[in-house]
Parts: sequence; C-alpha cells; structure tokens
Amino acid sequence: MADIRKRIGTKGPTWQVRFKDKKSGKIRYKTFPRRKDADAYLATLLSSEYVHDNDTVTLSEAADRWLHVCKTTGRKGREPVEASTARKYAEHSEIIKEMLGGLKLNKLTPAICNQFRDDLLGRYSRKYAKKILTSFKSILSQARTDEYLRHDPAENTAIIISQRYEKQDAAAIPSVEEVAALLAKASELANCGNKQLRKAWSRYAPFFFVLAYSGMRPCEVIGLPWKDVDFENGTIEVTQDATETGEIGLPKSASAYRTIHMPSVAMTALKKWKEECPKGELDLVFPNWKGGVESHANITNRGWYSLQRACGLLDDDEKPSYPLKSLRHVRASLEIHNGATAKEIQLLMGHSSVKITFDVYGHLFKDHAEERAARADIIAKQLSACGKFVASE
Repeated sequence: MADIRKRIGTKGPTWQVRFKDKKSGKIRYKTFPRRKDADAYLATLLSSEYVHDNDTVTLSEAADRWLHVCKTTGRKGREPVEASTARKYAEHSEIIKEMLGGLKLNKLTPAICNQFRDDLLGRYSRKYAKKILTSFKSILSQARTDEYLRHDPAENTAIIISQRYEKQDAAAIPSVEEVAALLAKASELANCGNKQLRKAWSRYAPFFFVLAYSGMRPCEVIGLPWKDVDFENGTIEVTQDATETGEIGLPKSASAYRTIHMPSVAMTALKKWKEECPKGELDLVFPNWKGGVESHANITNRGWYSLQRACGLLDDDEKPSYPLKSLRHVRASLEIHNGATAKEIQLLMGHSSVKITFDVYGHLFKDHAEERAARADIIAKQLSACGKFVASE
C-alpha cells in the first residue's frame, strides 16, 4: 500500500507519500514540496531494494555487528575467526568507521563505494587497501543477512592486483644457503658451552628443524602433541594447533588435517629433544618450560629473530629479514624444485584449495613451454596415425 496525497498548508501545497514499510509493517509518511519529487520517491518504494531510515543502521553499527559475529558465532556457518584474524578485522573496521561510519546503509550508492575505494588507494598500499575493501564488502554482506540492506552497492567496486604487484608480494622464502646457515647456527647454540643458551636452544633448534622440514604452520608446530609424532614411520600428523591466546584448538580447515613424511635428520632431532622435553597435561612437543602452551611471541622474538641476527640476516633497517612463517615455505619451495605438482604441494601445506597454492607458490613452478610444444606435435601425429584427424592444406 502506497499513495501520494496533496496537503495544503500555510506555505502552500505539499505532497505526502504514505506507505507501509515492508520490514516493520508500520505506516510511514514522507513529505515533499514538489509532486515530481514525491513521484520519484514512490518509485523507489516500489523497488524491493528500499529500506526505511528507521529500519537500517549506520556503517559503524554494521561494522560492530559484523565484528561481533566473526568473533562469536562465525559468518555463514563458518567457525569464529582466530584471535589474529579478529585483530586484523578490528583494524580494518576502525578505518572504515573513521571514513564512512556515520553514513546509514540505505544511503550507500555505487558512487560512494567507488569513492571509498579510491580514498583507500590514496591512503594505503594497494595490497592493504584491497584487504580493507574486502572487509567492507563483508560488512555489507552481513548487513544484508540482517536485513539492514537489500542490495549490494559495492558489487562492482573492486581493487585488482596486477601481476607486477603479485610478484612483489610473493612469499618471502629464505634461500637454501640461508636456511642451511640458520639450522647450523641453531644446532651450534643447542650444543654450546653456555648452560643458559644451551638449555634455550635445546628446544628452539628442533622447533626450527620441524618447521623447515615439515612445511607446518608455526601454530601447528606449537600445538603439536607427542602422540602425533610417529618415529617408526617417520611421520607427523596434524590434528590441532595453538592459538595466539594460548589455547589448543582444531586446525585451520578440514584440509589442514594431514600426515607429513619427515626426513630422518628432523626425527633424530626430535628424539633427542624428547628426553629433555618438559612434561605437561597437554603432552606438547614444544611446550614452555612449565609444560604449557608456548607463546608465539616468545618463539618469534627470542628464537627466530635472535637466530637471524646471529646469522647476519638483516634488512636495510637492521631488522630480521624473514617472518617466522617464512620457514614454513622452505619445504614447499624445495619440493617444487624437485618436481612436485601443485596438487602435491596443496596437500603438503594443508591449503583449502589449489588456488591458494598457486597464489603463494605460482612463481616457483616451472613453465613447461618446450614440453607443451613437443606434446602438441606428438598428439597431432597420434591422431593422424589412427585416421581420426586429417589436416587440411
């Protein structure tokens, strides 16, 4: 039910649009000084995309709602995000709220969304701007689920990362020589004469051996229990990980559950460490000295960064060159170098899709152009020989 009624007041005629709100069922009114403005408004009411001001929220409120869902129940059937992801989302949310927070969702237009995108690109790197825009679109998606918005004004708003940027953002992977030097230095520290250093590195050294040789995520190594280490078959099974808040949880995704074949050098290091490993209720391979969950920051700052400094692996600002997760990429890069397929790397690394594998390691795979050309000729000969294909002159 919607109509336009003429009203005569002290200042002359006005035009009142009377309508029943689709969401709340309430009768609402909106007045215009001109008939054509009232007609235009009525046309928008007849659209299924209309949401009244009283039945929507501001972008700030929508962002808070989205963040709450991500942290607690999880979006669209997914599990709640990890603490590290929640922090990134909160950071994106604050930027979005600062730029557009006071705007009501029903006032968002494609033009406003595109301008928001352009403003992000003017403030931040292209890669970071894309991450913020992704969070922005996720906020709008949650708002549609909550019926605060009935269409997606940012549907065609995008930031494309070209190949030249993708190459710049390729995973930072230490060279074979650097990894060899790092592991050698770790072994040296684990066997040095200084009692305090020797104790600390008796744990750090095998941790980095496992990280480099397995391709596991740091959180998976920190959360690894002894029951998942099979010395007889030389394998490690991934069934859990450790969050940054010190909790043991499930792996990142279904594909993260996997069995990894380990070289004997890593398993030998683990056997030696098991004799000294602190005992705890969780029976972790790399617990803290009280047997509890080790801190990610402790492993990174006291172990990994110290090791890089000892090996002189520093950038132009005299900071360690590689993040802790870079050591995880070593096994994958060497597997690719020795002929592993993308599907094999996906299974090894626990990626949820082969697309992620190509996004991270695509630049390492060999371009078999010569082999493809040779196969094309072989295929043509085979088809010609069996009479299924006749080339025209």
